[in-house]
Amino acid sequence: MLLAVIAYLIGSLPLGFLLRRANALHLPAAALSIGADLFLGMAVAALLPKLPLLMSRFGLGFLGYPLANEAQLGACAVIAAALGHYFSVYICGWGGLGTALIMGGFLVLTPYAALWAFAVTGFVLLVTRRMKYASLTGALALPFLVRYFYPLDFIYLGAALICAILLVFTHTSFLRDRA
Repeated sequence: MLLAVIAYLIGSLPLGFLLRRANALHLPAAALSIGADLFLGMAVAALLPKLPLLMSRFGLGFLGYPLANEAQLGACAVIAAALGHYFSVYICGWGGLGTALIMGGFLVLTPYAALWAFAVTGFVLLVTRRMKYASLTGALALPFLVRYFYPLDFIYLGAALICAILLVFTHTSFLRDRA
């Protein structure tokens, strides 16, 4: 499906890496990278689900098949972008952990759940002073918060579960390598 491929390629863009290289204002590198990935996730979740509507105006609406509605398209775009961020084709398979990209995507898809997940992340960051533990806790809280705030949106719940499993996978390998 074309939307998943486009989302994968957009998620693979090493924006944080490129912005850190071209940092003329001497901003903190971590904040610059997190902000770029957060914006990338928001852009993928907000703009790519509109693509089949645009393609249908030119007679190419079949390219959005088999996904039917905007919720399915947005969830698919966030998952594909997260996979592209972790397994980047532009940097020979190496990429980021994907937490900011996923949180940015869910900030568009499920804003209340994402804001509460940010609050959980901030609280754990204040307590432990370790970002890897805070982002892992926020990622694990996201499916529960999506279920609480959006009880009938099983598409977003499934996407949050898939993204949480992906983030646990990426962070456990990160914790094992750099503990």
